[in-house]
Amino acid sequence: MDLLDNEKYIYDHDPHKIIDILNDFPKQFKKAEKIVRESELGYKKKFKNALILGIGNSANVAYRLIESININELKLPIIFCSKSTIPLWVNEDTLVIAVSYSGNTVEVVKAVDNVLKLSTGVTVITTGGKLEEKAANNKNIRLVKYEAHIPSRMSVGYIYTLLVGVLYRAGAIHICNAEDSCPLGLDWNDIEDAMFKYSKKLNPSVGTYNNIAKRTAINLYQNIPVIYGCTKLTEVVSYRLKSQICLSSKNFAHFGTIPEIDHDEIVAWEMSPELRAKYFVVFIIDKEDMKKRLDIVKGIFIEKRIRFEEIVLEGKDNSSKVFCGILLADWISIYLAILNKVDPFSTNLLDLIKNRLAQSKIG
Repeated sequence: MDLLDNEKYIYDHDPHKIIDILNDFPKQFKKAEKIVRESELGYKKKFKNALILGIGNSANVAYRLIESININELKLPIIFCSKSTIPLWVNEDTLVIAVSYSGNTVEVVKAVDNVLKLSTGVTVITTGGKLEEKAANNKNIRLVKYEAHIPSRMSVGYIYTLLVGVLYRAGAIHICNAEDSCPLGLDWNDIEDAMFKYSKKLNPSVGTYNNIAKRTAINLYQNIPVIYGCTKLTEVVSYRLKSQICLSSKNFAHFGTIPEIDHDEIVAWEMSPELRAKYFVVFIIDKEDMKKRLDIVKGIFIEKRIRFEEIVLEGKDNSSKVFCGILLADWISIYLAILNKVDPFSTNLLDLIKNRLAQSKIG
């Protein structure tokens, strides 16, 4: 597609400068770690389990990152809840963390209210809104606030780092190699440097032939993307790519994981050739992970003439791989938005749903 080799055209069709926001993404981690260092959370008890209240792209990705990065060793059962109703097992021994970028997410605000009825404390991670107001008037709420004037889906770096910081300070996770200089076990200067270097390979000045983000966007154009991951690590990137394609590219997409799809979803590919022609599959892989099983699946796809490509995550360790993978997913979604001739910033239907939920007071 010649459009993606026209740098001026790309920037002209990004009126809200989402590319600039993406270029600043690697800086989020160090900023968030500074907030963790300066926060006086004061957890004095031992928790038996943990509940994370959150919904949407960034909260889901942050939770998946915690599970996928191998320096994070969970010491307690940690459950992610995207509903306003609270599990029956939640009590005073539960570490409850509420994550909402705006502080006004209907489901999260109502869930916090339900937790407070149990006389159980809540730690809130937010930029403000109703949750900040509640924290100012309730001694059972600990507030971890950060400043970020960006779309909520672009705040993954903040949310992941703050969430890990809270879990670590509360004794819910053990972090390998944690020390005073790297309390969360990662040197964010190294991560930031790796992400900036990788992003240079993906930016609009790099032509399509040498730019995997542009090439993948072209493959997905006018198709229904299906994204498959093979491990915890690649599952995070697969989920992120699916979500960003929906949000930024205004394009329906689906994601799944291997081996899970081998037990049910694989059968759906027996659909008629006319339907199969509407899909394009992207395998997100990490070198030789599950190679034999993946080769079997790819063999079936070749037999069925299902179009696909592989993306191998780059990086010296799994932390660098997954964060660079998130960068790649975001760049792909922006380029696909350009091809679809839509604004990658806007989320009109999402905003409409939020407004109607607020008006109807549905949790």
